[in-house]
Amino acid sequence: MDYTNFTPKLREYIKTHEKELVDNLAALVAQPSVSSTSEGVEECCDMLVDKMKKMGLDVVKQPVKPHPAITASWGNDPEKKTVLIYAHYDVQPQGKLEAWRTQPFDPAIIDGVMYGRGTADNKGPLMAHLSAVEYWLREYGELPVNLKVILEGSEESNSEGLPDFLRDNKELLKADMVYFSDGSKNHNDQPIIALGVKGMLYVELVLTTMTRDLHSQYAPVLPSAAWQMVQLLNKLKTEDGVVHVPGFYDDVVAPTEKEKEIYASLPNVDENLKAGYGAYPVYPKEKGYYIQLNGTPSFNISGIYSGHTGQGTATVLTSKAVAKIDMRLVAHQDGNKILENLRSYIKELGYDNVEVICHGITEPAKTPVDTPYLAPVEAATGKVFGNYMIYPNRPSTAPDYLWTNILGLPTIQVRWCDATSDNHAPNEHLTLENYLKGIELTATVLKEVSEM
Repeated sequence: MDYTNFTPKLREYIKTHEKELVDNLAALVAQPSVSSTSEGVEECCDMLVDKMKKMGLDVVKQPVKPHPAITASWGNDPEKKTVLIYAHYDVQPQGKLEAWRTQPFDPAIIDGVMYGRGTADNKGPLMAHLSAVEYWLREYGELPVNLKVILEGSEESNSEGLPDFLRDNKELLKADMVYFSDGSKNHNDQPIIALGVKGMLYVELVLTTMTRDLHSQYAPVLPSAAWQMVQLLNKLKTEDGVVHVPGFYDDVVAPTEKEKEIYASLPNVDENLKAGYGAYPVYPKEKGYYIQLNGTPSFNISGIYSGHTGQGTATVLTSKAVAKIDMRLVAHQDGNKILENLRSYIKELGYDNVEVICHGITEPAKTPVDTPYLAPVEAATGKVFGNYMIYPNRPSTAPDYLWTNILGLPTIQVRWCDATSDNHAPNEHLTLENYLKGIELTATVLKEVSEM
């Protein structure tokens, strides 16, 4: 296949077809697909199946429950590499409608930015992948690699149903590597190439002291659920940041020398964080910001409440206190083991009045930085975006374990959405510039992988 003037030809195509490419994304964003409520999910799935069939892909709507997955393929040449592209078509609920500057499912373009639920997470990247494949098939009549695609409809609901589907269909999804894009650039506006993610254990601690709330006149003689919860939380994690749940750190693996080199080469973002969030990051100087962020497990209070929380000046002695805890886990940590240790430790501390409710466990996952598939992804990212960053492990959670732990495939993602894209929040958005570059990137990644 002749790749003469590949990049100029691709860029001219994107420029010429910009309206069509943007309209395709707008149509997808306009179709609700909220997995937590099932709103519009089937309709969105059917829309994508129709689109992919018209592109010339071999497409199957898979009966994954509660929401279908889509698998597709093109080519079966044993001389070519096989790339599996992943994305998800479901989105978060719209949230508080009054907080949106536009209608969440009526995408609006303002100053070169498209606003709407799913623009960045993950319909923008999804449509960028499909548009890149469509470019190859339109302009060259073929792809430089064998292609497999899987799109899921429950990523925002912990990928429910997908793990079993993957275990039952390993041969169908057999590939050399997995490539996807789901996430934002760094705060210095550089795309991030990530080879792993943290897992997550999400629990709710419910502490009960009495049958009901009372007037606070009884505070000297009856137990306060609020104070007991505060004391418990301080025993689970102390002010120095250390988590005291037995065995919490046992399986944490130190970064390799190569990973340390990569982290040491990344730019300082202290001032960016201060400008964006009004606070400087706090981290041990010997570890540095990036190892603390990406390589250290967390124990975060994401919500805490007890007693009177409304308007007025009611004074009550609280009978129940609730704390929501999310723990971001690094590679090799076992969420089930930590959950059992947490329950045992709370009992050991004497809190027989605490119920630990687990709301989900996602496994951490990691592809080694010495994978040969990193080089072509780096080359493509550099050509399209210029400067970029490598995260051997990223600080957030995604279902990478589906590919690395279940399918056993090296998995690389490039995070190129806006650093301030407001995923999961009101006014989620994506600049058209980044979207169009995302199309260029996927098309270029396929070329670079084919030339390994």
